[in-house]
Amino acid sequence: MIHSPSLWGLVPLIVFIILILRKFNPIAAISVAIIVGAVMSGSGLMEVAEVIGKNGLTDFIAYIGLVILAGGGLGKIAEKTGVARNIVYFIMNKVGINTPNKAMISTMIASSLLAALLGTLAGANAIVAPVLIPVVAAAGLSSSVVAILFHGAAAAGVLIGPFTPPVVTLMELTGLTYPQVLLYAGLPVAVILWVCTFVYSKMILKKSLIEHSYPEEDLSGFNQKESEMDPKQKKITTQATVAFSVILIASIIYGIMIKGGATYTIVIILLTTIITGLAGRMSPNQIADTFVEGAKPLLWIFIQFVLFTPFIYFTEKMGGFEALKNLLLPYVENGGQATMVILSTIVNIAGIPGAAVAHSILMHKMFISTVTDLHVPMSVWVLALLVGSQMPFFLYPTGDALGAMGLARSKDLKNIIIFGVFVTIIVVLFIVIRVLFL
Repeated sequence: MIHSPSLWGLVPLIVFIILILRKFNPIAAISVAIIVGAVMSGSGLMEVAEVIGKNGLTDFIAYIGLVILAGGGLGKIAEKTGVARNIVYFIMNKVGINTPNKAMISTMIASSLLAALLGTLAGANAIVAPVLIPVVAAAGLSSSVVAILFHGAAAAGVLIGPFTPPVVTLMELTGLTYPQVLLYAGLPVAVILWVCTFVYSKMILKKSLIEHSYPEEDLSGFNQKESEMDPKQKKITTQATVAFSVILIASIIYGIMIKGGATYTIVIILLTTIITGLAGRMSPNQIADTFVEGAKPLLWIFIQFVLFTPFIYFTEKMGGFEALKNLLLPYVENGGQATMVILSTIVNIAGIPGAAVAHSILMHKMFISTVTDLHVPMSVWVLALLVGSQMPFFLYPTGDALGAMGLARSKDLKNIIIFGVFVTIIVVLFIVIRVLFL
């Protein structure tokens, strides 16, 4: 049995990281880590059961899991009613895609906007891909470039959405409002991602067109043009799109006015789901069935988040985070606030290439006492949390990167990896510059 505080308490975390890097299913990896933590801390089966039942299901991270499930449901409603396609068509018509630059910009706008609204990278790009690929391929983009655009732009969108999991989590952890999280962290990093995505895409476009151009069948046009839609269905889809936009914007504005915070998110999603479904002429049963259909593929994330609290519990019980803090404290104290923020960010970027929400909470628990002791402003700490939890998705070729490749029909892993390293370096330089002005 390990007595607190002890660096041995970090063994469950190390086991979890190793298993994740060895491509274990996240639920399997975290389950093994819980077992290791329980055995090392001398906990019995009853204590494990109580922590899972009482802590796991009531902790905030379980709520985030519910938000993710609900976001998947809303995404499916937007897809079934044609709202998502309408948004993409609107963007394309406004931009006018007839050059590579316009094709890149339109792809980024569509991907970012849907990711911000739906709260999911893969879900947004899955909707965008079949509509955009024929057009941008004809405009002169390669599959390599489209994969980069999907990866970078959707990631940027998730950082600025009002009810995306990372933003909601940061609001809860720091106590900041949505506009504050957006101003201090989400928007600055999103702008960097947009610029890096566009610049890197321009850099590789010419060569990638030779090596990874789209085949002839992808140049044939849209899957279904607006003019081919039934007039009655087109009218219904337009009404659903207006309802979606109005209720979403109104709910967000109202939430900001009443300072609804993170817990208000689920209301926005459910209300938008119901109104959009009804405007799209779906029956209550159809809305419920479609909502569940969209949430179902994300159930594993909810289970993982429920298990995450017990995982943290046993690590904290053995004093793993406290021991790590005591080890790093002399270096941090000598360097002050700037060193602490930079050090904690780099440690986390090089750490777990897993769920960003869980990563943020883990990072917060590891360093919050030091943040408080050194009086690091929340306006800076929120940036460190965001960068530390999001950049592993670029530094490592994780599911987001591979998913973007798959949806773009690209096999160019090399450029995805180089792009990820390029983005990570630029974002880390940004946070270093930012903390120098503390």
